[in-house]
Parts: sequence; C-alpha cells; structure tokens
Amino acid sequence: MSERDIFATSSETELKAFYGSLFAMAAADGSVDIDELDLLFKTINLDKFSDSAKTQIHSYTASPPSLSDCLQTLSQSEETLRLGVMYFLINIAWANKTLQREESEAIQSAKKLLALSDLQIQAMQEFIANLKQIQKSAPTKNPASASFKSGVSALKTNGISLDLIDPKGTTTNPINPKTNYSDDSCWAKLKNFALTAGREVVEKALILYYTAQNPNVPAWAKGVVLGALTYFISPADAIPDILVGIGFTDDLGVLLAALATVSVYINADTKEQAKQKMKDWFG
Repeated sequence: MSERDIFATSSETELKAFYGSLFAMAAADGSVDIDELDLLFKTINLDKFSDSAKTQIHSYTASPPSLSDCLQTLSQSEETLRLGVMYFLINIAWANKTLQREESEAIQSAKKLLALSDLQIQAMQEFIANLKQIQKSAPTKNPASASFKSGVSALKTNGISLDLIDPKGTTTNPINPKTNYSDDSCWAKLKNFALTAGREVVEKALILYYTAQNPNVPAWAKGVVLGALTYFISPADAIPDILVGIGFTDDLGVLLAALATVSVYINADTKEQAKQKMKDWFG
C-alpha cells in the first residue's frame, strides 16, 4: 500500500467524516439496500481507530450523520482525500445500478462543498459506469481491458490517481468475497442448519427476517437487519470489518446486536410469526 494513500495519511477526524458521508449517501434516497451495505462494509477498516471513534462509526449503521456536516469537515482536506470521498460517494450512489433524484442532488452538493470540477466528476462517473459494464461481462476476471486502462488514464488526466483514492481495490476487484442477501439463501440456511444452529440462533434470525417484512419498519432499520442476515449467510472470509470490529465473532452475537438496534420495531405479530415457524421446525 502506498504511504500516500488517503487511508494512510488522513486523520481520525477526517476518516470519521469520510465513512460518515458514505453512510449518509447510502441513506440519501431513504433506502439502504444490500449492495450499498456490501460496498460500505468492504470500504470500512476500523483497525487504527480509537474506541470512541469505533463506537461513533458503529452508530452510523443505525443513524447516518448529515452528509453536509461530514463534507464540511472534509472541505479543507487535501485534494486527494476530497477526490477519494467523491469517488466513493459516486460508487455508493450507483451501487444498486440506479441513481435516484436524492442521490443525484447529493452528488452535486458534494461537488460544491468539496470544490471539485465538473470534469473530475464526469471522469469518475464514466469510469464507474464503464467498470460496472466490464465486471458484468466478465465477473470472474480482473478488469484489465483496454477500456479499463483508458478509464484509469482519463482519471489521471483530471488529477485523480486510483491507487491513492482506492488503494485496496475495493471498487475495482470483481472477485472480492461477496455474499448477496436473498430470502431464498436465508431460508435455505435456516432450513438446512436449523437443528445444528440451535433454537436460539434460528429464533433470532426468524425475528429479524419477519421484522424486515414489516412495511412500517423504516429503511435504515431494514438495512441493519439485512446486514445481520447477510453476515449470517456469509462465509467466514466475507465477514464485514465493521461487524468484526464490534467484537462479535459468531452468528448469535451479530443477530443479538441487530435485534437490540431495531428492537423498537419488533412487535407482537413479528414474534408470533417467528414462534409459529419455530414450532413447524422444532415441534
């Protein structure tokens, strides 16, 4: 890793604002989906943070900060960091392959607050769109095509060095471990491992599952639930840093943390649905 990359040279205050802005962008359209969470979890590394900073970043999962406040903190940072923030914000906005009006407005606001040019934003957007197309057509290969190299060159022309703003290749490596959440995969694990996982783990996962089905549960809470259930169905090497950083190393710990976070939205009907399913499986 280069000693000059944004994660190695930025202060804790700047990185808190950096990560906070990503959570804020993910929540900008009122719905944090699993693709946005996946990119967030891949990007965040809490190893060098103080305990208080870790606690603050963990809280962003449930309550994202103000995007404007985060960007104001970063507005006087070195240009490389400002470019990096913008690059990841655009990636988060396009994570689910659609750009909502609120996300588009957030990008324009970020461009102004971070004092970046239209050409820089355009180069990032074109590169990200091109990269997604490359990954779609060849998802198991590293993006080494001529179009990828051309996109990297266009970024450099506009003063954007990819190895400095994304040193881990978080956004450019299509073969990073990833487990997409789906109802089918969640049900398959629950059904196949109900007896070996134990009643408590299965019950907690069921309560979370039915909580996410409730239309009255807000988007941020559903995002927390989906993050926990994604962890539940993920292989060990795909466990998100932000969840490992909390200190939980097993399914039950993560499920309990999610339950505590969204407890206000768990009602009697949800518990009854989980109870009935437990009876079906365990008698």
